[in-house]
Amino acid sequence: MPSSCEDLWRVGHSLSGLYSVMGTAKVESVYCDFTKLPNDAGFQKWIGFVDVKSSPTYFHVQLDTSYNQTGIPIPFDVERLNIGEAMNLQSGKFTAPRTGIYSFTFNGLVEFNSDSYQYFYCGLYKNGNQLYGCHADKNGPEWEYEPFILQSTLPLQVGDQIWMEITEMSPGVVLDGNYFTHFSGLLLEEEKL
Repeated sequence: MPSSCEDLWRVGHSLSGLYSVMGTAKVESVYCDFTKLPNDAGFQKWIGFVDVKSSPTYFHVQLDTSYNQTGIPIPFDVERLNIGEAMNLQSGKFTAPRTGIYSFTFNGLVEFNSDSYQYFYCGLYKNGNQLYGCHADKNGPEWEYEPFILQSTLPLQVGDQIWMEITEMSPGVVLDGNYFTHFSGLLLEEEKL
């Protein structure tokens, strides 16, 4: 693959315009002005990076029913979107189909139901290791709902698995269903080299 306008010029390109060339690590877009010579100012103008993805990957799943199991991946009931089929609802696990940078968001509503102090902790896991956590608690009236959110951007290799799980919580606490709990993710940038 050519790495510059000069490479294109040497193989006979003569029509000025936008071209994709191989940069040091990524495909880049450049404008080549073939009315000029390679050493002339303005012969090549760098435009930016080309967002190349061999296959789009993004998902959005939800909980329809309340959930209160700790120590296992949270399974989801509703699939709103699963382009690339990388998210498995039943297992609750996302498996990276490509090496690259991914973004994930997990948000929900915790239902507390006691007069005393109650807590809820959850975590984002990669291949069995907790990377990040989220927390909600209350010390107020008997029934209370608390929202939470966890966002993360991660480099993943092909086959890496990501999931959410409740790490610990007070007795009686539940992760509310009724479509208040969402997990979504997408491939931001695919590593091609």
